This record gives sequence, structure tokens and C-alpha cells, in this order.
Amino acid sequence: MADQPCDHPPQAGGDAWQFGSLVISELQRRIEVRGSPVRIGPRSFELLMLLVKHAGEFVGNRHLLSAVWAGVVVEDASVRVHISLIRKALGAPLPSDGCLEWISNVPLRGYRFNGQLTSRRSSTSVTSQTANHPALTLLPSRLTTLVGRQATVDEVASLMQVNRLVTIVGPGGIGKTSIAVCVAVRLQAELGIPAAFADFSPLVSPEHVPDAVARALGVPAGASDAIDAIHSNLVGRPVLLVADNCEHVLGPLAATVDRLLSRLPGLRVLATSRESLQLPGERLIRLLGLDLPAGRSTSLEQLSRSPAAELLLARAKAAGAADFNEGDTEALAAITRQLQGVPLAIELVAAQLGKQPARDLALRLQDHARLLSIGRRGAFDRQRSLAAALDWSMALLDEKEAQLLRALSAFRGRFDMEAALAICMGKIEPDDALDALSSLVDKSLVMFDPSSQVAPYRLLDTTRAYAASHATRFGEEPMLLQRHAAHMLDAMRAATAELPLIEEAQWGERHVHRLDDVRFALRNSLADSGDLQVAAALVAASSPLWFHASLLAEYRDGVAATLAAMESRRADDAMATASLSTALLVAMLHTEALSPSLDGLWLKAISAARQAEAPVFQLQALWGRCTYEMFRGEYPLALRHADELMQVIMPWGDAAALNLAHRTCAMANHFSGRLAISSAHSHASLLIGEHAPRTPTNMVGVDPIVAANAMLSRTQWLQGDLAQALETAIGMVERARQSKHSLSLCAALFGACPVALWSGQKELAGEWIELMRKEATRRGLGGWLRFPEWYHDGWRLLFEDAAEHRRKVRELLPGFEVPRQEMLATFSVDWVAPSLMARVLAGESAWCAAEVWRGEARRHAREGNLGEAEACLNQAMAVALEQGAAAWHWRASYDLARLLIRRGEHRQASSVVRKVLANWPRTDSAPLLKRIERLASALFRRIES
Repeated sequence: MADQPCDHPPQAGGDAWQFGSLVISELQRRIEVRGSPVRIGPRSFELLMLLVKHAGEFVGNRHLLSAVWAGVVVEDASVRVHISLIRKALGAPLPSDGCLEWISNVPLRGYRFNGQLTSRRSSTSVTSQTANHPALTLLPSRLTTLVGRQATVDEVASLMQVNRLVTIVGPGGIGKTSIAVCVAVRLQAELGIPAAFADFSPLVSPEHVPDAVARALGVPAGASDAIDAIHSNLVGRPVLLVADNCEHVLGPLAATVDRLLSRLPGLRVLATSRESLQLPGERLIRLLGLDLPAGRSTSLEQLSRSPAAELLLARAKAAGAADFNEGDTEALAAITRQLQGVPLAIELVAAQLGKQPARDLALRLQDHARLLSIGRRGAFDRQRSLAAALDWSMALLDEKEAQLLRALSAFRGRFDMEAALAICMGKIEPDDALDALSSLVDKSLVMFDPSSQVAPYRLLDTTRAYAASHATRFGEEPMLLQRHAAHMLDAMRAATAELPLIEEAQWGERHVHRLDDVRFALRNSLADSGDLQVAAALVAASSPLWFHASLLAEYRDGVAATLAAMESRRADDAMATASLSTALLVAMLHTEALSPSLDGLWLKAISAARQAEAPVFQLQALWGRCTYEMFRGEYPLALRHADELMQVIMPWGDAAALNLAHRTCAMANHFSGRLAISSAHSHASLLIGEHAPRTPTNMVGVDPIVAANAMLSRTQWLQGDLAQALETAIGMVERARQSKHSLSLCAALFGACPVALWSGQKELAGEWIELMRKEATRRGLGGWLRFPEWYHDGWRLLFEDAAEHRRKVRELLPGFEVPRQEMLATFSVDWVAPSLMARVLAGESAWCAAEVWRGEARRHAREGNLGEAEACLNQAMAVALEQGAAAWHWRASYDLARLLIRRGEHRQASSVVRKVLANWPRTDSAPLLKRIERLASALFRRIES
């Protein structure tokens, strides 16, 4: 959802952090800088709180997005935009604040909050935080077996049973973490000791060590004393803490571990580091490289007895290497020795044995073994061995191969050969580039997936980051990013042109892999040094892809960021403004709760579309306005805009546009109580939709057939064709499910859920309501998320008969939005809000007017005013007949019959139910029919007797 101002009045209690002149209260959601409140949006606040709770640490995009934007993937421009908003709101720190900027960013590592904590307050005492066991940070999963370290695992496991602090010491890449995890898994299985994992490698400030330990041990964030909080949560419990990568925080960690071990007898600590913690009682295991072959190996069997060679052979086989023969023994032994038993280097080199003979590899390694030094400066601690191995791999490349690898680092997802050629165009001849690409695959620096017919190439993340750093060093990065963005724009334009030519599923298979690169290109184009025109064009061209993937929340944020950048840089482009404003309007309707801000956005979109003389954007803006009015219950306005839309489109002769207009008119007429006209528009839309191609014209997110049937099924039910309505609903839900398109599925369920509820289909309705909730939540489709909540209210009433639920909803009715009030009124006439009667009398809420009159009759009957109740029911029946709403007419007839029985007028009541039964479709067995049949039988018996 778009940011709204967050400036709530102070509330009592809650956690508060003070960083010099900056004070942040989580519960109050309040920020003060130098005593003055600061206004930021709710998403920006959540983002800031996450960084504050990890103060001093780098937090990556993936973590930020998964925590603040649930379900949205990495490389999203919205993180950068919100960080920019936060920085602007907070301003620059004072000299006394202890930092040069509140939030800093390091590429490939993430964002870090730099403020120095001066005080922290909590409304909840540490001892009462929780009575339950905390949720420990789980051990990382291993994807491969541990080779050559069984004796070490046995030794460490034995030590851990009699010692409470064991530290595995050794250089980077030597396998310390792998051994620690295996030991922890064994102790969990054999002794039942739960294990928690704390990785200190991302920690920048040593003062945050206690908080990092607390998080790993499941202690809620924000405690005033982390050690006390850990003690309160773990006292009396056995726990194993695996403290990984401790070398840069040894002092603070040693102090923390010392305090915890003295206060928690059940705590054991297994640490990995390049140095010991130097604490009393600490037992050290110094880990060296895997044992190398002793002397000259005379056979493969003898060679494989050494752990280093065993690992090399196992990983080479996993990489697809052919079976080795005895003639390879000497070369394999040489490779093993040259890699000095470092597991990380061995695994990387082993992958290349699947692409080249061992003898060739051994020869080429002779001059590059020194590059494998695990003490290399300049790399992150956990990457020293990997960086050294990659240095070696890079040194084996010729100039064209190295140049191509640097160029390919611009890609963030899978790519094809054409993309590889495009990114290096003008720098390497095509034939040379193809040869270089093949060579990079052979050397396992570019991964090749033969099962992919579309984009078989990709770079591992580590290789990409390494190659990108070389591109920066060579001064190539700006040029590569420009080429990458230009290529993605061309690719998206070509994809859009293909829309009408192939099936949607096939189209998605051809292009959905490009999303990661579209994200990356958009982010770079929006940067200060980027090309804003390319960004705007890319947003527009990629629109079909975002809709196909149902990633509308992410797309919305990208559109908003681009519009904001255009406004801040005063970019005057009427066509781009029309395109982006319209796209943002459409995306917001799917992803956000309704807000008045959509009024201004629509005016901006329609004005820009007319100024740019862009009929497609004008069409989509009118659709957006009409949908917005319907979703907020302004049906007369919606009908007016729908008629305007049809008038605009009729002269076009464009099937896709006409399809969209018919769908919109069907919806507007349905809610305006014009059921026959609505049905005609739905059928017209279906007729066109079977043959109309998908184009940007009708690209508003939903499968046209599903959208038309969603409204048709509801209309059919109201018209009394109950069995057909349910059949239509089931068919469209199945179609949407098979498409695996979340947006279409939500649209289908919007129409299907009420039909299932009105038809008394308990299990089906329950399944559909939960499915809609899950899909809308999973994809961030906030515009659809409110509907399952409404439907669930009806489900509980109809199938649980919860009196307390009925009362609670009735009390909340006045605060509900109009469409929700209307829907609830169709589930129970006890849920007719008083304001609905006023709307009906004013000619609004027409589609459920008969039900509102039934509710008014129920109120009069409850008060003993049976004459007024009868008049209201007659009015309900008259309205239903006028609209052709047979289902509402039958409901009112049933209530009238019961009212007449209450007054003793049994023959009149019998006449009413006879008329209903005479007109009821005999193929139906709806719950209402069964009640009417029982009522009729009772009346017949009474009259005959």
C-alpha cells in the first residue's frame, strides 16, 4: 500500500530507542528528531524499525523485502525509494549523534543503521516476556554430505558432552561451520539438546553482539538487558549455541559467553573462529586442511584414502565428471596437493573436472596455486578462500573470456545467447563471444541447463559478484548497466508484441525468467546516474509480464518510484506520465484498500491520457475509475463512467477494447440492479473474449473469460438460475486454477464465493474463501483481500449459527464500508445496516434493494408492526420482480408467507408459497426451496384439516 503519514498521538508504554537526537517508539509508531515529530509512512516505519533492531549490521534486500513486503522478491526499487524517504525525513545527524549518516548502504551487503544507542526503555519486564520456550534460530541445512571430517566430528561431539565451551579454530574456507553444524545435529539427535545458530559474519559493530546472541536464542527484540532476557528465557533448559564466524567480535562475544555460561548451567557453546575466545575452561580444536595423499599414489583406490582426494573425487562425480582411470591418478594427486586441502577451493575446482581432463587441469594449476592463499586481504572473512579460488579461475581465462564474464555479471537471472551477445555488442566479435561463452560453460563459470529451451545460461551469485567487482575495477560498470537496461527494454517491447500471437501460458514460459533482470535494470535506471526515460519506458513495456506473474504490489511500487523520480527531476513527458499514472491506478486497485488518493490519481491519469492523445491509456483510466466507483458502492457514478467507456470504444472496432468495455458495463449494470442488461454484456464479453487477443489494451490483469463469468455467475443466481450459476462459478474457478494466475483466481472467487454461500454449499464455499485469502495474501493483492473477510462472516453465520458472531457483526455494521454492508445484508436480514435503507430510497444499493426491504420488514415484525412489515415485504417483491431478481423475490415470498401464518391467514400464505413453487426451477435443490416445501406441506395439512 502507498505510504500515508504516520504521526500518531503518544500512547502509554511500548519500547523506545534513543540514538542521540533521534528517538523512536515502536508501539506508538512515533519518531522524534531533536524533540520534533517526524512523519513517515507505515512501510517506511517498518523498514526503519527492522534496521534499528539490527543496528550496526548490514541487512540485505532479501531480508528487508521478506519482512516488510511479504511475498515480494529481491532487487526491488521500493527498498531504495523508502530508504531515501527515511533519510530525507530524519535529516543529517548532529556531530554529537556519533555517525555521519543514519543509514548507509554497501552494494551486495545491504543497508545498515549507524546510530549509537544511548538509552532504551521497555514497558514489559524481561521476566514476563514469555512463559513459552523461545523459537531458536535453526541450524543451516547442508545440501551435501561431509567428506573426510568424520573423525573431527566425533572428537568435537565427544568434547561437547563433557565441556560447555568448545571452539573450532582455523582459517577461512577450511570447513569450520560444516563441522559445527554436523556436531550440533548429532547432539540434537543423540542427547535431545536443542541447538540455536548465530552467524556473526554480518555484524559490523561489536557492541551489538549481545543482541545478536539474543536473537539466535529466540529472545524478543528490544529488551533493556539482553543477558537478563536470555537468562529469563533459558533458565533451567539445556541449549547448544553454535556461534559462527566470531573472529572480528572476539572481545564482546567472550564477555557475553562468559556471563551466560556462569548464569545458565544448561547452556553449551560451540564456536567457530580464527582465534580462540581465551576463556577459562575453553577447549580448542585446531582445524587444518584435509589430509593430503601421502607419498606417491600408485592407484585411484590408494589415492581416494586421503580425505582431500576423497572430497575432490566425490564432488567431481557430482559435477558430472566421467569415470577416472588409473592414468588420471598422478594428475588428481597433483591437483589435490596444489589446493592444500582447503575444502572450499577443492569443491570449486572439482566442478571443472566435469569439463576438462584432470591432466590439463593439473598443468594449468601449477602457476596459479599461490592465488589460493586463504589469508588473502581485501575480501570478506567468509569469502577469502572462495575469492582466492575465483582469482585462480579468472587467471585461467584469456582476454575475451574474461571480458565476456565481466559483461555477463550484469545479468541477474537466466539469459540466452542473444542476450549474451547484446551485452557485449561492439566489444567482442559475435563469433568470438560465442566461443568465449562455450569456454566459460566448460570451466563452470557459466552454468548451462540443457533442459531449458528459452534461457539456459546463468551465473552463480558468487561468480557474478566476483565478476562484477572486476568490471568495476576495469571501469566497465556504467557502460554495462546502460547496455543491460537497453537490452531489457528491447526484450520487453518484443515480448509485448508477441502477446496476441501465442497462448498466455506459452508467452509466460518464454519471458517470466526476465523478471529479475527487469527489476535490476529498473533500479539502475532510476538511480541518479541512470536514464529516467529508459526507466519509464521499461515500466510501461514490462507491464504485461508483471500482470502475468501477479506481482502487482511490486509493480505498483516500481511505477510509483518512477513517477516520483520524474516529478523530482521535472521530467516533462506527457506520454510517459499518462502511461505511468494509468499503470499505477490499475495496480493500486488490485493491491490496496480503497482510499481518496485514487481520486487524484485518476484525474492525473485521464488528464495525461487526453493531453498525450493516448486512447489506450484513456480506456484503462476510465476502466479504473469505473472499478473504483463500484468497489466503493457509488454505482450510479460507475454506470455513468461505464457508459462513457462504451461510447469511447464503440468507434474503435478493437475487439480487445470492446471486450473490456462489455465486462465493465456488465459489472456496473449488475450493481445498479439492471440484471438483464448485465447478463447481455457478460455474454457479449464472453463471445468476444474467446477470440480477442491479449494486448496492452485489455491488460488490466484478469483473464477476460474469468472476469466475464465472475459477474455472470452472480447475475444468474439473482435471476433465479441457481444451478447454472453454480456451474458457471465452478467452471471459472477451475479455469483460473489451471492458469495458475493469482489475479484471475481472485477475480473468479470474487464472483464464485457469494454464489456458493447463497446456494448453501458449505464445503465448497469454505474451500473457496480460504483459497482467495491465501492467494491475495501470497501475492500482496490487498485490493482483493477484504472480500474473503466478508465472505467468511457469511460462512460462519450460515454454517455455524454463532449467536455471538451474529451480534458482534451487527454491532460493527455502521463502521463497515457500503459494499460490505450490502454483501452482509444478503447473508442475513438481521445484518441490514440502517443506512442502507436510506441508500435504497435514494436509488442506490439497487442490486440488493429487495434484501434491504426484507430487513426493514424483519425490524417492523420484531417490533410487532405486522402491517408495516407486510408492506415492506410487498415492496421487496415488487423491486425484485422489476429487476428480474427471482432469488430475492422467492426469499421475500417466503418471509411474507411466514408473516401471514403469524397473523393466522393460512390460505393467503398457502397461495404465496404455491406461486413460488410453481415458478421455481425444478432442477434446483437450494436450501430455500427445501424450507418453502416444508412450509407448504405444513400449510396444506393445516388447511385440509
